Amino acid sequence: MPLSPEQLRRELRQAGIANAAIDAAWPQWWSDEAAESVSATAELTFTVARRLGLSPRALFDGSPQFLWRDETKFKNLSSQSDEEEAALASFGMAIGRSAITATSGEVLPSNLTAATLREAILQQSRYVGPVDLLSFCWSFGIPILQLQVFPLQAKRMHAMTVQVDGRFAVLLGLETKYPAKAAYIIAHEIGHIVLGHLGANGALLEMADPMSIDESDDEELAADRFALELLTGREDPQILPDVTSYNSSQLAKAAVDASDRERVDPGVIALCLGHATKKWDKSFGALKIIPPGERDVGREINETAANQFDWGSLSYSSQEYLSRVMGCEDAA
Repeated sequence: MPLSPEQLRRELRQAGIANAAIDAAWPQWWSDEAAESVSATAELTFTVARRLGLSPRALFDGSPQFLWRDETKFKNLSSQSDEEEAALASFGMAIGRSAITATSGEVLPSNLTAATLREAILQQSRYVGPVDLLSFCWSFGIPILQLQVFPLQAKRMHAMTVQVDGRFAVLLGLETKYPAKAAYIIAHEIGHIVLGHLGANGALLEMADPMSIDESDDEELAADRFALELLTGREDPQILPDVTSYNSSQLAKAAVDASDRERVDPGVIALCLGHATKKWDKSFGALKIIPPGERDVGREINETAANQFDWGSLSYSSQEYLSRVMGCEDAA
């Protein structure tokens, strides 16, 4: 006999899955009438398992098993258990696969570097910003999403990049109000893609903020250098204050003045200074002042995704779930 809805929810919660993720994975077609059907109850388990990256057979046996733990590289680990890592990895892989299916684009050039990508963007833009990076990714069939649902109650990933048959997707976990920070995280993930850090059909999951680089991880250091060169033109930009004391307003003005000269996003300049001096309060204060100020960056990223996706290439079930985890159920 298949699991009852109550048994299924209990097994998922015991596996550590948050109620919000269970609700998002629960299909819209389910009803009290469906509960009277053995086949519908079985289909419920299959649907929820697929959406969360679980083995349906193991779930039927009452022992939830995540599918993609071993195919995932974990970066900047903190205190996650093996089960939590497996839940995050499998959840992200399931979403990434749907996002890739709904996206078309050209193959990435084999000779692409941070320098050549920066040069191409600067032919049309004042500096490399998040909109430019989103345009690049979508033009080459790399969907970028801001996740609004997570599989674990308390722990979230900062970002995850998925590869399926040579195609990629970037899932953002960290929500930021500042476009410059989003630009750095996206550039960092592009670095992992271009530098070949992902397995053939696997994922790379940033557990902590990529701006806090693990100095012992060569791939993280390489992706950081890629991101900085793409955004600033230098792998190791030396951005330091010329005064001993300054406030956020002064930093904002100096960053805007330097932006035209250096062709670097003024927000990125403020972040680089914060990283160098560790005076993050000044840098984030400046980001509030530097145009465009605080934005709902995640919503804007998902609005772009909703417009770019070929929703018709997905099953109705996949459309429903993907739009739910993006927080835009009307998108499909």
